Amino acid sequence: MMEFRKLKIKTKLIVVVLLTSTIGLLFTGMGILTLDRFKQKEILAEEMSILVSVIASRSTAALSFRDQTRANDNLTSLLVRESVEFACMYDMNRAVFASVQRNSETPANCPDSPREPGEYFYEGYLEAYQAIELNGLAIGSVMVRTSLIDLDRRLQSQLIVSVGILGLSLITAFLMTQSLQRAIYKPIVDLGDVANKITEHNNFSIRASTTNQDEIGDAINAFNSMLNKIEADKEELTRLAYYDPLTKLANRRMFSERLVFALENARRSGERMGLIFLDLDKFKVVNDELGHDIGDLLLKSAAKRLEAALPANCTAFRLGGDEFTVLQVGVTEQDLQQTAEAILRGFAEPLILAGKQLTISSSIGIAISDGNDNVSSIMKSADIALYQAKDAGRSNYKIFGEN
Repeated sequence: MMEFRKLKIKTKLIVVVLLTSTIGLLFTGMGILTLDRFKQKEILAEEMSILVSVIASRSTAALSFRDQTRANDNLTSLLVRESVEFACMYDMNRAVFASVQRNSETPANCPDSPREPGEYFYEGYLEAYQAIELNGLAIGSVMVRTSLIDLDRRLQSQLIVSVGILGLSLITAFLMTQSLQRAIYKPIVDLGDVANKITEHNNFSIRASTTNQDEIGDAINAFNSMLNKIEADKEELTRLAYYDPLTKLANRRMFSERLVFALENARRSGERMGLIFLDLDKFKVVNDELGHDIGDLLLKSAAKRLEAALPANCTAFRLGGDEFTVLQVGVTEQDLQQTAEAILRGFAEPLILAGKQLTISSSIGIAISDGNDNVSSIMKSADIALYQAKDAGRSNYKIFGEN
């Protein structure tokens, strides 16, 4: 059984089909042969009963007049049937009166006394007995023994034919299984290939396809449903890992990765990139006086206004609290100035939060790099520029390195 489990599915299918076909054909063949054997024995018994009855009726006169020659002639007529081995006639004293045998060189081996009329099967032969009657009285009996060689030959022929049919059936079953098994094992193999690809590429968007509408199709559909759930969970985990749950902006983790990529790209391409730091002026006062709920609403509104003010080559991030950053790639100093001014304009309109009108502003610090900076140096430059903007009176921007 353990060895069978190690076989491939296609091999298992062939083994199962051939094994079940063989068992089915064997039982069917054995049933047919057994029934045929039983029926042939019935036919033989009936034939021999008729023959013995005919001989018994013809031998009434011979036995009555003790005509042994005529009795032998009547019994000899039975030898026309090749399966008859010998025949015996008994008188009313149950003694052998006449007998014939196919092999005339030896006397017939007649039983010492006759049995009751009827047919009796033994291993390898049949004995038929019939009473010889005169005016309704039994004056003797006739017995004939016939071999079952004809039945044995018939059985041998049937076995040969059955073996041939069995072999032909198994070959046909094997050829049919070769073509039909693909419909069973191929979807399973394809499902395994899809699972391997998903594992290899860590790509849960890959799906298995099938046209099967059976249990295999149900399994593949369930597998795809599982992938949908995993992919959705993965997207949710990614969102939680890389996006701020309050403002829906990208978070500090994504900012760090994007900043490294932006610096490397600037170093390779020769284009400059800009880093913008900004925070909300007097946000702590709003948070302390109006509560954290209003503060959260303010942050969410500020994030929306920030995204709306940015051009297409910018990405906004929330680092935490009221601290936001913007990455802008492929820029000039003038582009960064225009972006900063757009942000300040976006914050200029008052906000209505929970029935309260609030006015917000932002201080902005900008650092420009051609890719020769590292993460720490460019962040430090932008932070210095931010504090310069605060010192200059808030609601404005400063570019690092400018007076």
